[in-house]
Amino acid sequence: MKQYEGIDISVHNGNVNIKRVRDAGYKRVIIRAGYGKNNVDEKFVPNAQACVNLSEPAGIYWFSYALNEEMAANEAVYAVAQAEKYWSKCPIAFDLEYDTISYARKRGVSIGKTQAMAFAIAFLKVVISAGYIPLLYTNREYIQNYFDIPIMEEALGQHIHIWYARYTKSISAEEEKKCDIWQKTSKGKVDGVSGNVDINEFYTDFETVLSPIAEENKTVSNINILEFQKAAN
Repeated sequence: MKQYEGIDISVHNGNVNIKRVRDAGYKRVIIRAGYGKNNVDEKFVPNAQACVNLSEPAGIYWFSYALNEEMAANEAVYAVAQAEKYWSKCPIAFDLEYDTISYARKRGVSIGKTQAMAFAIAFLKVVISAGYIPLLYTNREYIQNYFDIPIMEEALGQHIHIWYARYTKSISAEEEKKCDIWQKTSKGKVDGVSGNVDINEFYTDFETVLSPIAEENKTVSNINILEFQKAAN
């Protein structure tokens, strides 16, 4: 069930007026923090600062140009470093797309399913260890041909939140059940943004999602409370 709508933005959207976006009813902004080897998006800082100042919930994504697992893990380190400047908890998404694969091919690296999954796992491991919420940007083709989500979750020992891109009027109940965010169009019109912008439907309210580390600490805390109660009794 849809919780709310939001947008995702990068330098390609120019100067975004986050207040007008918020006032138009969009309740979360996903911001490109950067791409590749520590290239911070030119509009990340003003976009992030505006979200913080206006108490607009946010998340970030990092566009991958990784050629191996180590590079993917490093990209996560860069993403976490940017997130930590503004939020102690937020979704951080790994974004591997057609441009990633084309970039790698031109450098003699073929990214197939094994590589794509390994890169995503390496990235999300860092996100989880830093206490942030793991998010995977993907689409129907990539779920079929590049990402086996259950295997990846088993490798991580952790649920992966899915940001699902499919530009149609609607998605099936099965698709909706499997994703946390549906990116439904790249041609949205939103007050505060010049030109087209991506619009997302959120089926998970990330403000209520504990980070993996917080979940672990909560479990440990509950066990300690139970042990204390037993001793007291």
